Amino acid sequence: MADGPHAGARSDVPRPRPRTPSPVRAVAECKKTPAPPRDFDLTPDTIDVIYAEDEEVFRETAVRELLKVGFLRQNIREANNGLEALEHLAKIQTEGNLTKPVMVLLDVRMPGMDGRECALKIQEMVKQKQLRREPYVICISSIARQVEVDEGGGNFQIVLPKPINVQYIEDAFDHLRKWWTLGLCRQLPAWKTFDIDKIDLLAADDEPLCRMSAQMAFNQAGVLTDSTSDAESKEEMLEQLVEGQVGDASRPWVLLLSSEEWARIVYDWVEEQRQMQSLRRAPFVICTSVDSERMCSSASNELFHVFLPRNFGQEDVKWSLDYCRLWWLTRSVEAYSKPSEGQDAFSDAGSDQELSDEEQSDGD
Repeated sequence: MADGPHAGARSDVPRPRPRTPSPVRAVAECKKTPAPPRDFDLTPDTIDVIYAEDEEVFRETAVRELLKVGFLRQNIREANNGLEALEHLAKIQTEGNLTKPVMVLLDVRMPGMDGRECALKIQEMVKQKQLRREPYVICISSIARQVEVDEGGGNFQIVLPKPINVQYIEDAFDHLRKWWTLGLCRQLPAWKTFDIDKIDLLAADDEPLCRMSAQMAFNQAGVLTDSTSDAESKEEMLEQLVEGQVGDASRPWVLLLSSEEWARIVYDWVEEQRQMQSLRRAPFVICTSVDSERMCSSASNELFHVFLPRNFGQEDVKWSLDYCRLWWLTRSVEAYSKPSEGQDAFSDAGSDQELSDEEQSDGD
């Protein structure tokens, strides 16, 4: 997930940008008009497509494959990044094949806004019922080796390997048809809230100065000092990961790391707990020291949610917390149920209840 200005000479990393793009506001305007009726007779030639990919060669290849399946060129809208995809999504709310679904294909790594952040923003708008036309969101990833349905991240309906081909597209369209006609879509945990002063934060690093500076930066951004802890060794970090499972699961848990080696330990531990169905709190992992010579970009996509440059400032911290907000409000890695009065219950199923006015304003 290449987000924010990395240190080093990596050319695929964008400069900082505003966190709430104007397309989100444009989409919010569309909800004043009633949603169109659903047409269940689906064929590729009647489907509107938004395809975001920054590499022109992959875009050309993918468009050719889409045409082979039966999609029409005039229904395919191309974008260079997630922000442009959101702009297309805003326009398509009132134009195109209004009674049919919208298919959004997002590459994982793009400058300006990558596929994961774009998908999170889309799912936040879905949760807040801002969209007249709910999109079917597809991830295209070079890391994937096979088509994955319901990949567990809470932001994509399906993941396709890169480059995509006719078979992958046909598999995705078949799943889209079931999603559209049978209502096989994810229940988003709409009741959840996000407050910076209700975050638990763990800074893990064997360098005391690095731990202290990272903690201070996030405390200045609003994370409470009393909710912040540190770990000076891998063993201590693992101990705190275990202890954190009995903490308040209604609070996001942010982990600050500067080492890919330590991040791999966290990743393996989380996956092990997930396999045993004992993972109660998954951490949001932020890399606080990007080193282009040490950091492997393919591994970094799965080890970290967000990257900060070595000399990050308050704008970078606020950006990472906003990304954490999107991740927290839209994710459904585990199954959640709304806690009853005075109870902290995270189990069974999500809720699609309406948000309060205060929560809805967060997405504008």
